[in-house]
Amino acid sequence: MPQRKRAGGVRGRIGSGLYAFVVEELGQEIVDGTLPTGSLLNAEQICERFEVSRSVVREATRTLGSMGLVEARPQVGTRVLPSTCWDLLSPQVVRWRGQGNGYLDQMRELLELRLGLESTAARLAAHRLSAESAQEVLERALEMQAAYQDDDGARFFEADAAFHRLILSGTQNSVIAQLADTVGTTLDIRGHDTRPGMLDLNAEAVEKHVELARAILAREETRAQALALELVELTLGDFRRAQEQAGSPRARRGR
Repeated sequence: MPQRKRAGGVRGRIGSGLYAFVVEELGQEIVDGTLPTGSLLNAEQICERFEVSRSVVREATRTLGSMGLVEARPQVGTRVLPSTCWDLLSPQVVRWRGQGNGYLDQMRELLELRLGLESTAARLAAHRLSAESAQEVLERALEMQAAYQDDDGARFFEADAAFHRLILSGTQNSVIAQLADTVGTTLDIRGHDTRPGMLDLNAEAVEKHVELARAILAREETRAQALALELVELTLGDFRRAQEQAGSPRARRGR
């Protein structure tokens, strides 16, 4: 099993604990293709590699299984599953894919999903969001505007993630609200990524965020719905152009 070298050794980079670290490493390697589809995870090798107990490995593979990345079978072992089995809306899978070569593809796919989702969410939020939360949506939009003027990409996308989470959660629709972390994760990724297309800021998109926030605050449901659709279409266009300039990652993924 290939081992990624890390300065300071494995234990020096654990951070939030052994279990989380093993999940993080194996999950990223599965999504990247370092651990290819069909390969078997050898528990003894994983124990030795990460200096962890079998119970930690069992819990880590169980977590990866819950996301559709691996499958345990009696008499066979734990094997890596193809991407068609993955929970592609899991925030962790979104983050792993966002750090791989297929990041532009993932951004485009999720934006296409958001075309219908966020326009509906904006309409519902304009009707159902509390006055306090609607004001917070506007504050996040104005924060984005200020970050854009300061050319501060990290601050911009932090505010952007909070903006969209507030709207999706404010729909008071539990199914839509569950996607708030998925959408927020894609924006968190952009705020810390310098690859082509990720940190690009669009002045028109900034203004549409402010307009959308004001429409929600004013309870203008139809206008909020239209602005949300325009905003996602604008961002989707940016990513499609970035793909054309960079060459489609799909051809390089080998999946």
